[in-house]
Amino acid sequence: MDDVHESELPTVYHADVAEWAVALGGGVAPRLFALVREVLGEGDAVVDEVVAYGIVLPDGSAATVPLSGRGFGRWLTPESASRRMVSDLVWLSPVP
Repeated sequence: MDDVHESELPTVYHADVAEWAVALGGGVAPRLFALVREVLGEGDAVVDEVVAYGIVLPDGSAATVPLSGRGFGRWLTPESASRRMVSDLVWLSPVP
């Protein structure tokens, strides 16, 4: 087996396919977020650690992947992921 773990084809963005995929997913595009931990700096909180990156699925549930890439989490909501992982929720993509 060759040790190729990624596609050899370049990624191509197709706007028409993206719209079709969103429509099939219930008309709502997935929304990205990060779970972070903060420490108090000089009067302000400063992000000290990114715990995981996540995606909100069209049904409102969420999936997270830690930075190590090992394992993943499935959650009822991004807020429940944040509570369970003792972290703050930071939205990376705008409200659809």
